[in-house]
Amino acid sequence: MNLDADGFIGTLLAIEGISDARAVMNGPTGCRGSPAFFSDRHFPRDNSLNRRSFEEPFFFGQSRIPCTYLDSDDYIHGSTQKLQEILPLIAEKGDAFLAVVNSPGASLIGDDLDRFLTEARLDHICMAFEGAAYSRPLPEGFDQAITAILRWLRLNRLPRVKNRVNLLGFSMIQRYWQGNIAEIRHLCELMGLAVVSVPGAGSSVSEIRESTTAYCNIVIYPEYSRKTAEFYESEFGIPAVYSHGGAPIGFGATETWIRTVAAATGRDPTPALEEIKKHRTHAFHQIARYHHEAGYPKGTTFAVRGDSSFVYPITVWLYEYLGMVPVSVELMAGEDPETVGHLEEYLAANALSGTLGADPAIVRPDIYFGDGLSGKDLELSGRCRKSVDIFNRTTGDIHFTEKAFLGGAGALWILEHVFTAVKDFPW
Repeated sequence: MNLDADGFIGTLLAIEGISDARAVMNGPTGCRGSPAFFSDRHFPRDNSLNRRSFEEPFFFGQSRIPCTYLDSDDYIHGSTQKLQEILPLIAEKGDAFLAVVNSPGASLIGDDLDRFLTEARLDHICMAFEGAAYSRPLPEGFDQAITAILRWLRLNRLPRVKNRVNLLGFSMIQRYWQGNIAEIRHLCELMGLAVVSVPGAGSSVSEIRESTTAYCNIVIYPEYSRKTAEFYESEFGIPAVYSHGGAPIGFGATETWIRTVAAATGRDPTPALEEIKKHRTHAFHQIARYHHEAGYPKGTTFAVRGDSSFVYPITVWLYEYLGMVPVSVELMAGEDPETVGHLEEYLAANALSGTLGADPAIVRPDIYFGDGLSGKDLELSGRCRKSVDIFNRTTGDIHFTEKAFLGGAGALWILEHVFTAVKDFPW
């Protein structure tokens, strides 16, 4: 059974990831509930706690992703009447950008959304997605949506500034996305770089409009941003920077990422590398306490499932740094071919090719790295000892502090979970 969200959800989350934007769904209420709840949970706006602000029709008490609630008659006669009712109401909310997204069923009606927006004089703040990446991988839908939004905004060609960069590939679907952005932003600042925007992950429309001043785009998760990076390069000559080590997860991949970014921007990597060295030293002193005790994770088996640019560096790091043994390595749909190639080569070189695609329910790892629901299912059924939640399909834990699993601070977070889990294992 595949429980992963598809490209339609990726489209909605790309729009909702812009801080002053709002997605409007043209479709039945059943398509709206989950993404509306998800957006409000993982990227709440200032007014989301004031439920009385959303008692009007189309909101149904939820603050995000209002919906036209199409019924059987609308599929015959069209959705124009409901769009005429909903859009002026939504426009009064004061968002800088609106996007009407057809649900899979609504896309078959054939309404000309662009013509309607023009006639309603809303085409200056509202764009239409008459179709989305239905049944395609979520990262693909996210990437296509961000690219389409950048085209619609008609970004100006501004002078590029040597020390400015954009971060590409972040999405609220990723666990601790805001903490991870803060960690990467901090590493950039140590190299004298200023982050202009993170399209689809917290940046405003005005920040996105300013994104063309960037000297380069730093791609963290290529699955979510290859088309976006290609758009920036073809339209504005802004090159993309990819790290061959994958996302900056673990000390080694983070140091590789720092050197790659520094080389591409002409900056000094030393301050950022010194920061990682401090984290390494701190980890060493903590690990030394357990090296000769039962709580050391060497030989502990693990399974991991996630985006390819996450799976590759964490697999390498846990195997080489802690001596943990992968028994299941699964990639979510929409993987990056180049990263998959690196992963396959690494697994083959270490006689671990059989782990790629192995079912964690069968191999029964000690620790499972993946989404919270799958991990909890494995735990409760006795098919893994402990799960570490790294994806935003969670069991509903409430967090008040900002966390990260990228960069040096993120490496310590992962180590903390691993050592805490192993310490409690009944060896």
